[in-house]
Amino acid sequence: AALHLAVAERLSQAIEKAYRIEQLEAANRAYFEVLGFVSHELKSPLSSITMDARLLIQGYAGELSEKQQDRIESIIRKAEYLLGMAGEYLDLARIESGKLNLAMAELDFRRDVVDPSLDIVQPQIEEKGMRLEVAAPEGAIPITCDGRSMGIVMVNLLGNAVKYGVAQGLIRLALDPRNDELRVSVWNEGPGFPPDQRHRLFRKFSRIETPELLQRKGS
Repeated sequence: AALHLAVAERLSQAIEKAYRIEQLEAANRAYFEVLGFVSHELKSPLSSITMDARLLIQGYAGELSEKQQDRIESIIRKAEYLLGMAGEYLDLARIESGKLNLAMAELDFRRDVVDPSLDIVQPQIEEKGMRLEVAAPEGAIPITCDGRSMGIVMVNLLGNAVKYGVAQGLIRLALDPRNDELRVSVWNEGPGFPPDQRHRLFRKFSRIETPELLQRKGS
């Protein structure tokens, strides 16, 4: 009787666990469906804001002062940032659903991926008075990849190097082509984190839980 009771209890626990997993998977699917919908709905108005602001810059509504131009350019940068973020969340939803289509092409990694990413991050670097060193071979770095997705990765790595680095500190970006692969590394003078926090690095919406890092804004 005791054996039958133990088996029944284990079976009940297994059924309950399977039910919880199914609920979590359903909630996760619903979350990414909403995420994809909201991101998609944001793209049109953000694109419209950017277009209207560019028309103002070009003088279609009259001549602008230098101060007005600066403010409108700031609006454009912020709208483009949000537009890019909406695109990233759409990609995240597609990745989770297994529907992300990569646009593979032959590119120059330095010119087509790294340089545009540095343009985006450069204002943050200057704001914190940081120095950037780039170690890369002369000439083109040919690679076959999805340039947009790799750009997202580069901006994320470089942006984190700025966010979690120290003011007036150093950032190093190294591009190291080796035979059929390209190694890219980003280094900063940040506080680092203990080895027991390493498992948190690639979790969604997870942060390293150290007092100094938790003081920095981010998700």
